[in-house]
Amino acid sequence: MPTFKLSTAFTQEDLNRFYASGSNIVVAKPNAGGMPNVAWLVYRPLLGNTVTWEEQYGIYASNVDIINGAQLTQMSKSEFPALDNKSYPLTAAGFFGPPSTGGSPGSYTAVNQYDNLPKGYLTFGLFQDAVVDGTPALGNAVSAAPVIYNSTAVMTPFTTVYLWVQSQVVSNTVVTNVTSPMTEVMFGGPVTEVSLMYDASSGKFITAPGKTMAEKAPLRHHLPSLA
Repeated sequence: MPTFKLSTAFTQEDLNRFYASGSNIVVAKPNAGGMPNVAWLVYRPLLGNTVTWEEQYGIYASNVDIINGAQLTQMSKSEFPALDNKSYPLTAAGFFGPPSTGGSPGSYTAVNQYDNLPKGYLTFGLFQDAVVDGTPALGNAVSAAPVIYNSTAVMTPFTTVYLWVQSQVVSNTVVTNVTSPMTEVMFGGPVTEVSLMYDASSGKFITAPGKTMAEKAPLRHHLPSLA
């Protein structure tokens, strides 16, 4: 499995502004190929920061609704790492059973067999471990979607990450109200390490100067999303 590394740099003036405003750095991944809806990692920035992770995932189920700010507590989770191209049942007893055939290559599949009627649905998603500035961040969700009783969720992970600056957001929570520009960083293929710096004039992250082509991932920038 590939290992990815994201380095971010800030100035002392940036850190003073973040401290005064209570702002932190949010790292997220696409949800179903679209914009993120989960704050995977949130960290307090230093002058230099490093986040590393491997492309390994687990599947979780939660009874929490997908509402901005909701903590994605896991009522059950699969083995870690889970196997792609397999199907994991969330059984009537409330735990994930062993995987069976019926999945899709490159995706993770779960079947909701847990009867919580009359509500009749749960939140399913993928979770992924990381290390932030040397401290493990284990089991945080990277995606979230509602799945009704007796239905199947097919979850495809992406190596792209998003990062932005925001206050009052914590790791492993739903975030649909994004208040600053998001920088989309396209990892994958030869791009396994990316070094960025914060540009206070735009509120975006840009490629740090003096980096090799392998460290210059394609970047896209997105406006805030106050959904």
